[in-house]
Amino acid sequence: MLKIALLSDVHSNLEALTQALDWIQDNNVERIMCLGDVVGYGADPNPCCDILREVCDVTLMGNHDAAVIGNMDINYYYQEAKDAIFWTRQKLTKENFEWLYSLPYTHHEPENQASYFHAAPLQPSGFYYVVQTKDALAHTPVYDQLSTWNFVGHSHLLNQFMIDETRAKDLTGHRLSAHPQRKFIVNVGSTGQPRDRDNRLCFGLFDTTNQSFEHIRLDYDIKTTASKITRAGLHEKFANRLFAGR
Repeated sequence: MLKIALLSDVHSNLEALTQALDWIQDNNVERIMCLGDVVGYGADPNPCCDILREVCDVTLMGNHDAAVIGNMDINYYYQEAKDAIFWTRQKLTKENFEWLYSLPYTHHEPENQASYFHAAPLQPSGFYYVVQTKDALAHTPVYDQLSTWNFVGHSHLLNQFMIDETRAKDLTGHRLSAHPQRKFIVNVGSTGQPRDRDNRLCFGLFDTTNQSFEHIRLDYDIKTTASKITRAGLHEKFANRLFAGR
């Protein structure tokens, strides 16, 4: 049995990241992957980069990572997010900047029937969301190019969709197992900044042997994370939303 922990949208939240990694170690999870947005919003970009560089088999490029390294139009973001991007850019070490710059947009593992993206598989570098059934349905024309499992992050939500050549069905909230004539687009949730009105950190657990997936939710020290954000001079909304999970 091989289990892969799928982290995403850590957003420089060191307390959430270390809590997740403690659980992963205690539960004998063999591999760790990060689906992007290592940085942005939070006050610990370098420690989070340092840790993920060490523990992850694969880390992907998220939109905030792309913005920090100058690989994305920063006008996509509202002002407070822009400020956080500029702040992060100034704080990053040379090694971490170069590491973020090197990250790929996708990763494929045919042996596990799985592909990994930050955002919509249809155009990974476009950073489109998959949050509604119509977003999943847009992938039916490329159904044959998709893996059985297509894992994403980006929205900080937990949306799950099953698709075939013509249809898409919302399976959010269900524990998923492989279907011989269906494929899945699954959001693994946000480790560092959940927005599904649940303030617990979230990541995905993919069992490659059983071909099944589930979300893991854990409490962490939100108060410390929020305090670091405000002390760093980042906008207080990035601290306050951690308590609300939205």
